[in-house]
Amino acid sequence: MPISGKMYMWGEKAKYVTEEAGVYALYDKDKGLIYVDGSTNLREPFIHYLETNFSDDPRKRETKYYKRESTANWKGRVKDLLDEYYQEHGELPELNTPAELPRKEVTSKWGFYFYEDVGKPLFEAAFNLEDFWEKIRRIPVASLEFHQKRGDFGKWIRDVFKETQLADRIAGVYSTGEDLRKELLNAIRNPEIAECPKCGAEAEPVKTWKMAGRPSRTGEKLQLTIGFYKCDNCKKPFRKAIKKEKIKVTS
Repeated sequence: MPISGKMYMWGEKAKYVTEEAGVYALYDKDKGLIYVDGSTNLREPFIHYLETNFSDDPRKRETKYYKRESTANWKGRVKDLLDEYYQEHGELPELNTPAELPRKEVTSKWGFYFYEDVGKPLFEAAFNLEDFWEKIRRIPVASLEFHQKRGDFGKWIRDVFKETQLADRIAGVYSTGEDLRKELLNAIRNPEIAECPKCGAEAEPVKTWKMAGRPSRTGEKLQLTIGFYKCDNCKKPFRKAIKKEKIKVTS
């Protein structure tokens, strides 16, 4: 069931919510749900949002209302809320997914062609990651299980798009059935999520920045996108290379 209780106007009073574990939901001006998350201390994310004006994700500036609910098992509750929303709407809340995916388009030679089994093509194909995400939403589960078991998805993303971190995240999904579909969709749309090296809990970056190395002889240099994280569960800070890409040096 959705978060119960009173809906509050977003504003300075939000920084005085109780310091307890729980979940919260953000709503736009039409009281439409746009984001669901949780924390071991609800006051912390609210104060962070207010002090930074949602600088981590400016799309959250659409927030006009919020609800909150205390629960020790906030991670399980967030999962249940997102599952319920997905079952009803066929997608996650708008701001529970990144704004966009890399837009690189490949030729038919390098597209991903879906099969249900060996010798059983679905006559469905993807030529960029956005299209791939859309296909994952609607092709039969049998096809997802067939390709994931063989490691096809991760290999295609790694070999064709050079998205190593995303490929590793895809390869680490071991579910079956509709759980496999949901986890693949989340993995594709949330490449910045990382596991805490101390306790294994998932975390989103507090901030990100880019670092570039020296140019090679071919005029390219490796650029890293680094994420700084703070685990909500054990409070350990850590860093992770979110993305690696080669860029051309401009004179």
